[in-house]
Amino acid sequence: MYKIMIIDDNMTNLIMAKKVLEDIYEIVPMSTGTMALQFLREMPDLPDIIMLDIDMPDTNGFFVLSEIKNNQRLANIPVIFLTAHADPTTEIEGYNLGALDYITKPYTTAILRKRIDLHVKMIEQERRLKKYNDSLSKTLNEKVHNIVELEFAIVEMFMSLMSSRSIIVSDHCERVSKYMDIFLNRLIEDGRFKIKDEDQKIIIYASKMHDLGKMCMPDRCLANLEDLTFQEKEYNHAHTVLGAQAVKRVIDAISENQFLSYTYNMCRYHHERYDGKGYPDRLMSTNIPLEARILAIVNSYDNFRHDNEGQEPLSHEQAMNRIKLWAGTHFDPDLCEVFLSLGEEIKMLI
Repeated sequence: MYKIMIIDDNMTNLIMAKKVLEDIYEIVPMSTGTMALQFLREMPDLPDIIMLDIDMPDTNGFFVLSEIKNNQRLANIPVIFLTAHADPTTEIEGYNLGALDYITKPYTTAILRKRIDLHVKMIEQERRLKKYNDSLSKTLNEKVHNIVELEFAIVEMFMSLMSSRSIIVSDHCERVSKYMDIFLNRLIEDGRFKIKDEDQKIIIYASKMHDLGKMCMPDRCLANLEDLTFQEKEYNHAHTVLGAQAVKRVIDAISENQFLSYTYNMCRYHHERYDGKGYPDRLMSTNIPLEARILAIVNSYDNFRHDNEGQEPLSHEQAMNRIKLWAGTHFDPDLCEVFLSLGEEIKMLI
C-alpha cells in the first residue's frame, strides 16, 4: 500500500483528503510543517508522496519544501503542493523549489483522487523501469565479466603455448606487460593522451599478445637473431602481419570488441616508426594507433636490455639513452618524455 503524507493546517481539508484517499492508501496526516519535518526525519519508512499546503501559519510551506529537497534522504519524495493562490508566481516558486505538481484549493474530491492516482501510477512505472534497468544492468555486467574472463583466458592460453614454443619470447611478453602497467599509469595521470582508466587492464593484457605472429616463425628465427641472414630477418618482420591476420579472423567471426582492437593494433603496428620508416605499413606519427606507439617504446626497451638483435644487451642507462636518442624518429617524442621520467621505476622491474 502506498503511503501519502498530507500536511495541512486546515483540519477540514485534512480530514476530507484523508477520507477520500484512505480506502486504498495509507494516510499520514500532519497539521503543521514543523511536526511534519520532525516526523519525516525520524520515519523508518518514508511516504511515497507528500501533499503540502503552502499557506500555513507556523512554518511556511515553501520552507518545508526547501527543507525536504535539501535533505538527501527525503529529496526524491514527490511533493504536490496545495495552494489557494492561482497566481503564476506561487506556482513558479514551488516548481523552482522542486515540487512535482500543484492542486489549487478548494479542490473537489474527485480531482484530488484522480491526481493522486495518476502520480501513483507514475511512481509504479518508474519503479518497474528501475527494476528492469537494474536487472538488465546485472545481466550485462555478468556478460561483460564473462567476456573479460574469456579474453584473459585466451591471453594465458597464448602465453602457455608460446612458452612451449619459445621461453625467450614468452618471458619478453610478460616483461613488456609489466612495463606497460607502469607506463599507462603515468600516461593516465598525465592526461594528455586520452586513455580511459577502464581500458588500462585490457591494454596490458592485449600487449602480451603483440608477438602472436612469432608462433609461425621457424625455430631458428626465435632462437638466435645474431646469425640470421638478411632474408631471414626480413621474413621475421612478417610476424606483425601474421599475428594481426589471426586476430582479424576472430574479429570477422564475432562482433568487434575493444580487447581485439587493441590486440590487432599492437600485433600489426608495434614495429612502425614515428618517422614512417618502420614496418609493415610504413605508418608515421599519430597515424600509428596510440597503443602501438606506447608498446613500441616498452618493446624496444626490453629488446635493448635482453637480446638487442643479437648484439650485447644494453644496461638500463644505455637503453634509456637510446630511447631518448630515437625520440622523434623511431618513437613518439611526447610518449618518450613520459617513459624517460619513469627511469627508476622501470629499472626496479629488471
